[in-house]
Amino acid sequence: MGLDFDNQEGRTNYLNERLDNLLSGINESYGQVLLDELMTRLQRTIVDFNDEITSVMDELKLSSNRRNQIIHDLMEGKESESNQQNVGEEDHSKSDAPEMSEWEKRLEGK
Repeated sequence: MGLDFDNQEGRTNYLNERLDNLLSGINESYGQVLLDELMTRLQRTIVDFNDEITSVMDELKLSSNRRNQIIHDLMEGKESESNQQNVGEEDHSKSDAPEMSEWEKRLEGK
């Protein structure tokens, strides 16, 4: 028996065979109902997992694109709007607050 995990049908067949073996000791009247419920829950779990991974990957791509744009702008000598706003805010805060340590400045920058 060749296991084909590359497609959904192969994975489903494998799970069905394994679950049939596990459920062989259960009364026939409950076995199919239990199997159907288990398959429904497994499918729901897989869909939820795929949705979550897609969401995380989209956020990662967006973050990566932002970082690449900032690096590109810095290499060209441009400052991004957010950096210019932060510099303007720092000028105001310096007059009101005492001098920040290097550690505080690094934390403020992140």
